[in-house]
Amino acid sequence: MGRIKKAWYYERQAQQATARENYFKNRVPPEEETTIESRGAMTELYYRSLIQIEGTDHVIYSVSVPSQTLNLVSASEAGLKTTLTTGETALRLRGSGLKPTRVKWYRGSTNPVRKRTAWNTLSARYYDNAGGRSHYSIPFSKATGVFNADDLKDAFTALFGPGGTKRSLLGSANGRAYIEWERATVSAQT
Repeated sequence: MGRIKKAWYYERQAQQATARENYFKNRVPPEEETTIESRGAMTELYYRSLIQIEGTDHVIYSVSVPSQTLNLVSASEAGLKTTLTTGETALRLRGSGLKPTRVKWYRGSTNPVRKRTAWNTLSARYYDNAGGRSHYSIPFSKATGVFNADDLKDAFTALFGPGGTKRSLLGSANGRAYIEWERATVSAQT
């Protein structure tokens, strides 16, 4: 068997792996009694599942969304319910095994830069982290009615697609928005 790549490539990969390993091995943990950076204020909302349906009703889960994110994309734009109607109940998302459909985005930087990692390798940064935060995400659903994945795709396009109402959140260059589809474990036993 021959090598697919030249020897220098594998040597460089090994050096970088060793440097990364040494960094994590020798990294000093944070000091005791230091302040923990909080995610900020959270708002309790309700997410309707894309996959899990009981009869004709989509199963509802309670989710916590950072208020800072809701200032950019409102609950109604994300298809989240703010209140439950009579007869509706919400399940707890944590521990349910369900990963909700999410819209994720970041503001692109017009001048991408290369940064050195803590173990001295280079990585390119194409996002703008002005204001201390660069990446955002929010659960994404439809607040009422029966819906499917195509309906969510259309709603996403209305927000972040060409001419979308939230397209400006991506910046003028190198920004990106995408949907991460709902995942849930379904099993059966005998």
